[in-house]
Amino acid sequence: MKRISAFAFAILANCSETSGSGNTGFVSTGGVRVNPVSADVFEVAARPNLNMYNALWCGAGNYASQALGAPANARIYVVGEAGPGYTSESRDAAQFSLKPPGQAAGASGRKGTWGPRLGEDEFVGDARYYCSKLRFGMAF
Repeated sequence: MKRISAFAFAILANCSETSGSGNTGFVSTGGVRVNPVSADVFEVAARPNLNMYNALWCGAGNYASQALGAPANARIYVVGEAGPGYTSESRDAAQFSLKPPGQAAGASGRKGTWGPRLGEDEFVGDARYYCSKLRFGMAF
């Protein structure tokens, strides 16, 4: 049996951690987790110690692009404001969809006290830009 170098193993482990959307969900930049809620809705759960607003949009943009194949000019809509997660135990999660509120089946429609507001939208490309703000510690 051939040995796999530690370097190759690290690369493979990193790829599996940041790609796809299997049972464990999708992991975006900064460890932001994204889980499907329904065929139309996905939930983004921000990690502590990140700018939550940036983390939510970053996760939504990456998931829409990489997992759903949405083009950069597609719109992402907030269909459930920030609060406790439905698909995870996160205290800071929001729901997004490529369909507007009222058209996205399975959306909570929840009102929150912070974060992106119900009906707010961004282009997928613009939402992904928030990831660069996570890397460099920039606040919204």
